Amino acid sequence: MNLNRIKRIPALHRLLNALRREGGGRYMRLVHRVLGVKKDRVFFSSFIGRGFSDSPARICEALHALCPEAELVWQLKRPEDAPDYVRAVKPRSLAALRAISTSRCLVDNFNRPNYMPKFDDQKYVQTWHGDRGFKKMLYDMEDGGFFPDGSQMDLGVSGSDFGTKNYRTAFRYEGEVMQLGIPRNDALLNPDPAQIARIRKALGIPDGTKALLYAPTFRDETAGGEQPAGFRLGAALDRLEAATGAPWVCLARAHSRNLRIHGDGDARVRDVSKWPETAELLLAADMLISDYSSTAGDYVLLDRPVILYQADRARFIHSNRQMYFDLRECPYACAESEEELLSLLDDIDALVPRCAMVRDFYGVTETGRSAEAVARWIANTLE
Repeated sequence: MNLNRIKRIPALHRLLNALRREGGGRYMRLVHRVLGVKKDRVFFSSFIGRGFSDSPARICEALHALCPEAELVWQLKRPEDAPDYVRAVKPRSLAALRAISTSRCLVDNFNRPNYMPKFDDQKYVQTWHGDRGFKKMLYDMEDGGFFPDGSQMDLGVSGSDFGTKNYRTAFRYEGEVMQLGIPRNDALLNPDPAQIARIRKALGIPDGTKALLYAPTFRDETAGGEQPAGFRLGAALDRLEAATGAPWVCLARAHSRNLRIHGDGDARVRDVSKWPETAELLLAADMLISDYSSTAGDYVLLDRPVILYQADRARFIHSNRQMYFDLRECPYACAESEEELLSLLDDIDALVPRCAMVRDFYGVTETGRSAEAVARWIANTLE
């Protein structure tokens, strides 16, 4: 039967998923019992195989430089995205389950499926994908849920006091946390002008043109489709050009659960929703507008202007997610209407000092050396 047709029969879809989960767990236990673990094999996953990206990719690169003899396995939807020293397997395939069951160390930035065991002779590193967010997650959001990561982890990777606290409450994890930074953010602490120039050229940003990155989080009601901008992107660019005397473009980055940003047709707006690395877009941008995304907590490391546009704050909190704190208490510059947003754009330099205030608010401890430190921790487990 066609998979799309199965999805249209909810009861059958739930049954098949339950059988897949039960079968997956049994298969992993059998594989591990027969094959054990390969002591130099490390398995990586970023956003359930969406790409070679985020903190797991930076750790993988550092580990390969440190231990070129290690076998590095990734689950990837597009195997061609992997560097030549990586072996790729299809996400959630038998090959992936076999690699997970036989790896000495597991590295992930997402919570694991409930059916997936972690064995006593394995180590599990969790980097997560948002160290300084707004929205509650896992047990903090759903006290009666079941999230196995906290009982399986051997190392949490954090870049702030806030991030470490979330491991304790959202994951219910009491083990070791390496609070030296988020590996994907190392490049933000050590910005390379040559790398930035390459990224901007690849994005088609002309010399002398400034770039606004607009990167909102998703809304449940628009997940899977286009994501409304919420304000006129062209009007924002007009205001920035008038205030700075420079030409501007907008890089519109939809959340991964959306297809693209639905803008106003302005030619200066470029869709970068498929760009593989958000950190590269942060490096290339001269300013960020977000809303409730942890991307803002990364961008303040660059000491560049940030605005949170939260015109739907009350509705978003009510219908999408509970927050960790009253958003009015956080020192970001916030706008609750397009008029307030455009007014803030008249003097973006005045927004820069808020970056240090935000870092203090979260207790940021980023060092720019996190990927290498985590790679060394993993290398020690392979000995």
